[in-house]
Amino acid sequence: MTLSASKFYSSGAETIDVALESGFFAKLKMRNGTFKLTQPSRFQELEVAFRPYVKERVVSLTEVLDVGVSTGLTTVELARFLADCGAASRIVATDLFIEAHIVELASWFRVFCDSEGWPLQYDVWGISFRPWIRRLDYVTLAFVPLVLGRSVLWPRLRSRIRAGGSRPVQMITRSLPSNSEIVFVENDIMCRAEDFTRRFDMVRAANILNIGYFSQEQIHSAIGNIHSYLRGPGALLILARTNRARENAGTLFELCENGSFAALERVGGGSEIEKLVLDFRPSQLQPPSGSPHC
Repeated sequence: MTLSASKFYSSGAETIDVALESGFFAKLKMRNGTFKLTQPSRFQELEVAFRPYVKERVVSLTEVLDVGVSTGLTTVELARFLADCGAASRIVATDLFIEAHIVELASWFRVFCDSEGWPLQYDVWGISFRPWIRRLDYVTLAFVPLVLGRSVLWPRLRSRIRAGGSRPVQMITRSLPSNSEIVFVENDIMCRAEDFTRRFDMVRAANILNIGYFSQEQIHSAIGNIHSYLRGPGALLILARTNRARENAGTLFELCENGSFAALERVGGGSEIEKLVLDFRPSQLQPPSGSPHC
């Protein structure tokens, strides 16, 4: 049985192991149809391959951006890797869905939802139920009460949250050290964040910019945003993807003097969007002055 959000967030960090935590988050389906899937030690081979280049730049790696971090479990591992290399880095970890709420609608009924009130889990008498629909539910007609329940509860939950009638929490790993230099921020990589401009010495985007999920135009836009976040020549960019066999394919890039990217090292044949990055030029997809951002 899946652990309820109330029990998960009421337990101390020392009582939640990584496997249980990963299992809890893996059952949460976000508003955009994605799940909070993450596993420990996912990028070890990338760290081994890229370590020499990182160690050469430890003095300059003060600000790091980790994009699409899910629960941030691998961000904690990235922080350990950078520290092991000798870098004193502050990390900003971003994801579309970080902020969440537990709303008690009755003494026996609680709903775990995102910041907009989208239901992620129902807790009835301490037993958790999923609010999302499986294919089988269309055969058994179980989708009917799920759809009706969500349509009725969503506006009510959103209203409760805005009125302060909820318990705010974050969908991040409990393994985050108390003295951590990691800050979690909700952000969409497709939307330019002005406060990130020319701020970071290294950006990692792992398991997010996938050809099967985004169009080429969207990936171009994301690359343009990432480019604008890098501090300047010599800054590093890591792009990687883990397949179902838990094999990694990634590329370590360096930002050149002319604003283009150069590939420094590859793992598993390199990133599937490597060519799009190498072909990118600074003049591409830069929004005209005064144009709106997301």
